[in-house]
Amino acid sequence: MSVTPASTRPVAVVTVPDEEQTVTVTCARDSRSHVVAQAVLADSLAAGTGHCTALCGHVVLPASLASPPGDGCLLCAETSGAGRRARRRGRIGFGRSARAAS
Repeated sequence: MSVTPASTRPVAVVTVPDEEQTVTVTCARDSRSHVVAQAVLADSLAAGTGHCTALCGHVVLPASLASPPGDGCLLCAETSGAGRRARRRGRIGFGRSARAAS
């Protein structure tokens, strides 16, 4: 029985998606939902600062999770590309939007 040396064994490769993982956080100051990178949010929670920076550059003071989500920040949506994705998903059939269908 032969054993393959560790240096020639196949190694599992973990791939990271091209897009950075983000979350939507409602700000207690302006009542808007901002897009924040998960890594930035995790760092701010670990540091205990109580605030983080959204993709639009706004310093977000996270609101209570019990509060309803605020209106989305247009600059965050444009920066993250969420606005373009939402518009594509809202379409139904031959150019009819979801609102027109209901």
